[in-house]
Amino acid sequence: MNLNCHSLPHPQHLQNLAKGSLDQIQNLTRALRLWVLLRWLYSDNEYAIGDSFTYNEWRQAFFSKTHKDEKQEDIQNHQDPNCACNKTTKQWLIDFEVNLDEWRTALQKQISIADSDIDQLLEERLFAQVRKSLQSDFDLLVNRKCLKQLENVTGRSKHFCQVEELKIFTTSKNITSNLTQTKQAYIAGALGMFSFLDPRYPLLAEEFSEDIDEDNHRVFLYVDYVVPESSSIQDAVDEIQSQLQEIWDSGKIQPILLSYYSAHQNKIKECAVYPVCIYFMEYAKYLCAYGRTPKDDINWYKYRLDRIISQSIELLEWQDPRVPQLLREQHKADELPTPKTVNNKLKEAWGCDFYKTKSLMILRFDQDFDENYVKGINVHETFKPIEYQTVSELIQQHTQDPGQKNILKAFKSRPSTDAYYQVYYRVTDYYVLRWLRALGSKVEVLFPWDLRQQMAEEIQKIWNLYANF
Repeated sequence: MNLNCHSLPHPQHLQNLAKGSLDQIQNLTRALRLWVLLRWLYSDNEYAIGDSFTYNEWRQAFFSKTHKDEKQEDIQNHQDPNCACNKTTKQWLIDFEVNLDEWRTALQKQISIADSDIDQLLEERLFAQVRKSLQSDFDLLVNRKCLKQLENVTGRSKHFCQVEELKIFTTSKNITSNLTQTKQAYIAGALGMFSFLDPRYPLLAEEFSEDIDEDNHRVFLYVDYVVPESSSIQDAVDEIQSQLQEIWDSGKIQPILLSYYSAHQNKIKECAVYPVCIYFMEYAKYLCAYGRTPKDDINWYKYRLDRIISQSIELLEWQDPRVPQLLREQHKADELPTPKTVNNKLKEAWGCDFYKTKSLMILRFDQDFDENYVKGINVHETFKPIEYQTVSELIQQHTQDPGQKNILKAFKSRPSTDAYYQVYYRVTDYYVLRWLRALGSKVEVLFPWDLRQQMAEEIQKIWNLYANF
């Protein structure tokens, strides 16, 4: 393989080789040494060392016969001008026909580095390193998939060989090629914040940058998550999520069988379902799936990932009798649900339980609270302010309940200057109820009557807890 086409050590190439940010001069120096080493190993030169080689074989071909690499003192005092250990970075780049001015310009566009620092770097003896450091360079090239370490070889020495393709030098389609090191580190930090969402994010973050500048990263995300960090539960959740992602990535999505602990029933249930997507809401990650639910009906359900107790997901064939007939019919008609189906249902009404019945809700906030905390916030797509007169019309349109007169009586006693909102919500959705409870006396449910009564009963229970103390 000949690398003469790569005449310029592109800053992105160097970053791909480096172990850390190029902003640190020692990382830049090492990356240049690795680049020169690769150019030497993969170029057609008179010192070719064969298809496979050890460190000692490379050392004999690369350095002069008088070179010693055990002590730094011996290397610094080596007087042979023809030995590679005495060549400066500048000499190496010139030997490989690198235009120094173009390279300097390209480097300074990528990182913040002064001309004086570049000048000093160019005068450094790039390979004036002890054996241990150079051996570490070869290990890093193996890690970067620029070399391959051979297995099942005799002796204690490591044997290396070239790889078929140096993907590390591909930049034309590399998303990071137009990003500065600072931006890459920022993206890596942002992905790191969302690592709880997807076990692939930390790996993706490493593709952008191995360094996260914690001292200067100033945007943070803190969320309540039921799964403890770095725990066996998190490992199990990540494994389940990874298995699901493999199923989705395969392009052939099959029904699956889950063993699921239902907290509502305090039972473990076997559920044959079609997996659609995962979303994070209300402290946990949920699998949205259609099929046989823990309640033994055929419907949508959201399965908390940390309550899926299956060690591995069992794939089912479509003809398997455990697959619900309705699901098989949807498959035959090519009408299986997609993530868009879930998103559309979430947009239809407020709440996490997108498969529950949709109903109208009318809320009241006092004027000051509305101005300071409610007006303009994004509760849900269907959450919008309404006029005072519209409230009475909506209540009369949407209920024949005996409690209608009581609702209208309560409404007419409220100031017309207060703020009134309507929203469609999922009936009995716990997320919605939690939101209403959190606002306490700052919000009043005017409609529907049964939800208003439920709120009143819960407030009475809370009052009973505190009233006598």
